[in-house]
Amino acid sequence: MKIRIMGTRAETDDAVKVLRLAFDVLEVSDFRPNRRRESRDGRVYVSRLGRVYVEANPPADPLPGT
Repeated sequence: MKIRIMGTRAETDDAVKVLRLAFDVLEVSDFRPNRRRESRDGRVYVSRLGRVYVEANPPADPLPGT
């Protein structure tokens, strides 16, 4: 399973910590800033958001106790 997380560096760090509680996380990429994109109107969208990619195995029992 591959999971893409988008957010600020702090948000993506926190999300990976939460995923580690629920999944067997195999690999986490480095933080990659999102690219700036210009529209046809000449506007530039600037974002402090970026992304990380997580490779993980789902838990053996995704809903324990059910």
